[in-house]
Amino acid sequence: MHWFHRAHLLSSALFALLTAWLLAGASGCAAFKASQQPDRKNLSVLKPGTPRSHVIAELGAPIWSERNPDGSTTDVFSFKQGYSKGAKTGRALFHGAADVVTGGLWEVAGIPIETAANGTDVKLVVTSEANGYVAKIDPVRGGDAINPKPLLARRKQSSKTTLASQRKPAGEARATDTDK
Repeated sequence: MHWFHRAHLLSSALFALLTAWLLAGASGCAAFKASQQPDRKNLSVLKPGTPRSHVIAELGAPIWSERNPDGSTTDVFSFKQGYSKGAKTGRALFHGAADVVTGGLWEVAGIPIETAANGTDVKLVVTSEANGYVAKIDPVRGGDAINPKPLLARRKQSSKTTLASQRKPAGEARATDTDK
């Protein structure tokens, strides 16, 4: 085999490998998936006294609606609570940097991460009075997305007393100890 024939085979194989690598990376880039995640809904409309039309404008048309005999309306809304633009941009930049640093190997972890982290499914029952203002909101699914818990919230202390608080000073005896 001549040297130019070997060089041609090597360059053809290298070109095929590079093309396959680029196509595989372009088919599901984690940075792209992060930027395409659902947007964050403005849930401040979910409070009593808000016009029903504002809730529909923010969450979209209800998946089910019923006019009640008293003139009130019951709506069921279903949506994905997504992420702010800043969060999506930060995630996309992180995935892009990780791709550069790892030579594209980050996609093995990044794509499943972005596939799993695609927002929170939320379903709500919203009851509006006859005058068109929200009276009650009942979360069916995704209630934590509506009323998120603070990230660094302190846990409530249990009502049980600790062992240290049950101990008596050295000179005192418990009534149960002396009754025996």
